[in-house]
Amino acid sequence: MSFFHIPGNIPSVEPDILFSIGLVPISNTMMMIWVITLLIIVLSVVINKTLKEVPGKFQSMLEVFYEGVQGLLDQITRKREATEEIFPLIGTLFVFIGLSNIINLIPGFSSLTINGSEMFRTPTSDFNVTFALALAMIILVQVESLRDWGFFGYIGRFVQIKPLIQGFRKGVGEGMSAFINFLIGLLDIVSELAKVLSLSMRLFGNIFAGEVLMVILLGAFAYALPAVWMGFNLFTGIIQALVFGALVAAYYGIAKKPEKIK
Repeated sequence: MSFFHIPGNIPSVEPDILFSIGLVPISNTMMMIWVITLLIIVLSVVINKTLKEVPGKFQSMLEVFYEGVQGLLDQITRKREATEEIFPLIGTLFVFIGLSNIINLIPGFSSLTINGSEMFRTPTSDFNVTFALALAMIILVQVESLRDWGFFGYIGRFVQIKPLIQGFRKGVGEGMSAFINFLIGLLDIVSELAKVLSLSMRLFGNIFAGEVLMVILLGAFAYALPAVWMGFNLFTGIIQALVFGALVAAYYGIAKKPEKIK
């Protein structure tokens, strides 16, 4: 028997299509997203009904989590008003991505199948999901920036025509310096687009690679490694959710006018 005997199939990059509703294909990652969404809704209703003025242990843990995320966002945005604006989004992202990363560690989920395919798959191991999340966040940041700066102020951040004209009026040296800033502004457009790939690939790569390594390593160390590796995946899943949320908060802070942050 080979030492690196793999008891299960290596996960594929593409999700499995389980069935279709009309012309809409339903994948195993979509099934898991529905489960997570339902779980978040149920937990929100239960937590809202059990909140008390004198907190118990569970409510105290929730308050510690709330204050921890709020403190992190304060350090990123540098202003409480900006933190209060973005906290509901970042908190929701953290909970959704965190659950997406770790829910498949619950025994039994991976054993459920439909027509030979896994019924549930970690959503963040599907690039379609991470790309959609990243794209939605970057679009939201750009909309917020447009609302904050105004149309011409927003365009002026990337296409600096007025400073270019003023620079050449002052002289060749000032003009060339303004021209360099003009080119840098155009590069910033590419940078904004690259944020979508950066956010999505970082989250997808870490989670998908973790699933592949888990299948391989559990084949080699089937009796000694599972508990340790599952603990590591739990830690990594939470960290990746925190990193994704922190980066979105940082992009949001950069998109705002400086005087509104400092």
